[in-house]
Amino acid sequence: MNIYLRLILFFLIYPLEHTAVARPNLGMPDRHAKLLLAQYEAAKKVYKIEAYAEAKSLFDKLRTIQHPPSLSPYIHFYYGLAAYHNGEKAIAHQTFLDIQAKFPDWNKQNEIHYWSAQCSFEEGRVEEALGGLALIKDKHMTGSVLQLKKFFLKRIEDHGYLEELIEKFPNDAIIKTILHKKVAREAYLTQDFSLINQLKQKYNVSDYTYDPLKHVKSKHKTAYDVAVLLPLFVNELDYEACTDQFVIELYQGIQLAIERLAQDGIVINLFTFDTKRSVEVTKALLAQEAMVYMDLIIGPLYPDTIPLVAAFAKKHKINLINPISDNSTITHSNPFAFLFQPDLETCAQRAAALTLSDIYGKATAEPCIGVFYGMEQKDILQATLYKHRIEKQLGKSIDLFVQLSDTTIKNFLKENTNQEEEKNLENTEQTHLDLTNLTHIYVPSQDELVVSSVISLCLKLGIKPQIIGHEQWIKKEILNIYQLQRLPILFLSPNYIDYNRPALSIFRKNFFEKNATKPNEKSYIGYEMMLFFGRMLGDYGTYFQKKWENMHYSGVIFQGVSYGKHHANQHIPVLRFEKDKFVCVSVN
Repeated sequence: MNIYLRLILFFLIYPLEHTAVARPNLGMPDRHAKLLLAQYEAAKKVYKIEAYAEAKSLFDKLRTIQHPPSLSPYIHFYYGLAAYHNGEKAIAHQTFLDIQAKFPDWNKQNEIHYWSAQCSFEEGRVEEALGGLALIKDKHMTGSVLQLKKFFLKRIEDHGYLEELIEKFPNDAIIKTILHKKVAREAYLTQDFSLINQLKQKYNVSDYTYDPLKHVKSKHKTAYDVAVLLPLFVNELDYEACTDQFVIELYQGIQLAIERLAQDGIVINLFTFDTKRSVEVTKALLAQEAMVYMDLIIGPLYPDTIPLVAAFAKKHKINLINPISDNSTITHSNPFAFLFQPDLETCAQRAAALTLSDIYGKATAEPCIGVFYGMEQKDILQATLYKHRIEKQLGKSIDLFVQLSDTTIKNFLKENTNQEEEKNLENTEQTHLDLTNLTHIYVPSQDELVVSSVISLCLKLGIKPQIIGHEQWIKKEILNIYQLQRLPILFLSPNYIDYNRPALSIFRKNFFEKNATKPNEKSYIGYEMMLFFGRMLGDYGTYFQKKWENMHYSGVIFQGVSYGKHHANQHIPVLRFEKDKFVCVSVN
């Protein structure tokens, strides 16, 4: 039996027992009265040992025997309780309703309202349940009523339905509180605080901030233990034996950062574990006694092992960093998981902010916005989020939302590059958007065919919309110099590096001296990531995220790192091609 129900039952049974033991004047011969009370007490004993089917049968028989009005409601009540706990909820509910009708003056009506509401909640009739609970006047039951409401109302995920309940029960504060907390939690996960602000204004609810770290305390230590879980595929650290070279490059960057941190007085004890890209190996590593005492975990890198380590980190309240992933599912609902890279959602929101800034900055009267995306799930997610943000801000639908595949690209280009010819034909009915009106284009794809097709389309139509793409277009050399010079393209560049920075030159020199190789992007990521989180540990202790809400960190290799309330890096520089070179035009 549910512990909560046991407590409720205890408080209900206690007064009932005393009433029965008091042996009221039954108004019948003493011998018959004793026999009836004996049967009643026997049925109660069966009920107490949780033999509910038998108890139900005994109380049912008692209902058919002549008994006085003073005892009758108790027999019916126990019959209803036995039916409820025997899983016969419909019979129980009807019994409670019958008691309300047959014994309106019984002094246990508050308990009947309670149990009737319990049944209504379980049957999904929430309004009926709330109406029944509103009839309870016994102040001693206030706590039980509140707990019952909380239990069932928290299970309602539809915010709109909760708002409907608030309208129907305007004096029931708990519904407003539950809705407010649900929205606050969602706002923490999605970082969309618009709804919670609307609720504050509409219902005048008090401020509430969802804080999953409320009960943890950040500890400052003389040395911090950091576990690195990487797929090295070696028993001992042998760089040449590693099948994934980028893992070694990442690890070398981490090692150099730890040496640099030591110069600043921040001591990091590094524990390296080879996951071998294996779920079973990773499970065994997590089972090691020392693992629960780590102050920080870096990795793992592959999808099969990430959920295991993320769940472990959450359970043991250890901060976890993934250095290279942009997948927000790693951090979802986990206050201890972080991405060093911006996640896909952040990139989409950044692209939308750039578009809106350009529209408002140029006072564009009638912006015409198009989104072109590929077949990958990453493309779909970013395109959809961008579309939602733009439509919400501008209050109108996006003009063009096109998914391009290998089979549809050619037809799309053919249909739309003939628009000028179609305009010159008399009586030609225009059934599609005139693409020459496009003022802004977002392409979240890194697929060469998709990107090249959109760029070619703009050049053939002779239009120069603001185009937002990704730094991978540059690294993959998808665009040529002519296209870069002709079109105003902004590149989201999470890993932009200014090679003129003095600190970068020092790092490159130190890296070569230590490893006899030149660093690359993964080396830079490993170094910057470990340097940043090492300094966070040194400055703020084991739960550094409690202190960094308004902090912006100027990077050594990259331009900066910023989290705020988020769990992915929010710092995304933006590049533009100007005067035959790429320049950083935005760093916030």
